Amino acid sequence: MGATGVHGAAARTRTGSLAAVAALAFVAVLVAGCASPPPEPTLDATAPPATEQPTGQTPTALPTEPPLVLPPRGSPSAPTGDLDAAPPFPDGPCQPSRLDVAASPVDPALGYRQMRVRVTNAGRVPCVLTGYAVVSARGPSGTVFANPRGRMHDSETASAQTVPLDPGDTAHVDLGWRGDLAAAGVEQTASMTIVVTEGSSPVAVPLDPTSPVDIVDGTEIRVGGWRPGAD
Repeated sequence: MGATGVHGAAARTRTGSLAAVAALAFVAVLVAGCASPPPEPTLDATAPPATEQPTGQTPTALPTEPPLVLPPRGSPSAPTGDLDAAPPFPDGPCQPSRLDVAASPVDPALGYRQMRVRVTNAGRVPCVLTGYAVVSARGPSGTVFANPRGRMHDSETASAQTVPLDPGDTAHVDLGWRGDLAAAGVEQTASMTIVVTEGSSPVAVPLDPTSPVDIVDGTEIRVGGWRPGAD
C-alpha cells in the first residue's frame, strides 16, 4: 500500500473516532437530563389548604337540638291573665270578679220589706265570706242615699258567720227595711251595691224591675249574717 493509502486510512480512523466520541457525549447529556429531579411545584398563597380525609371512614353528623315549639295563644298551657288564677293567699275574701250575684223579689209584709241576696263562687279557687255585708243604695239620678245600718232581729240570721265558698258553692244574706219613708215624689232605690265581706270591693246587685225597692234616703237597712246555701 502506498503512502497516500496509509494517510487516507489514518484520516478515516480519526474521523470515526471523533464521531464515536461525539455520540458518547450526546448520550451522556441525554442521561444527565433524564436523571435530574423535576422542578418543585409553585405554591399558590391564595389557594385554600387541602383537607385530609381519613381513608375508609364516613364523617359522622353531629346531633342537632329539635326546634322549640311554643303553644298557641289561648291554649290551656299558655298564660292568659285569667282572673281565676290562684291568689297569693288561698281562701281569701271573695271578690266580685269571681262571684255571680242575684237578688230575689221584694217580700212585703205589713210595711216591712225583705229581700234575699245570693252569691255563687263562679271562680276556680275557694274564697271566704266573713262578717256582715255592707249595702249602698242610689236613686235614679245617681244620688247616694245615706242609710243607717242595722241588724236583722231574727236570731237565726242575725249572727255573723264565716262561710267558705268552694267553686260552685252558693251563700245568701237577708236584707230588711221598712217602707214608711217611701212617699209620692220621693226618690226610691234604682240601683244597689253590696260589699260581700271585709277586704272585698263593691259589686252591683241586679234588682228585679217588676219588684220595686222602696228604700229612700234615710231608710235603715238591716243586714243579716251570711248563711251557706241558696235558701
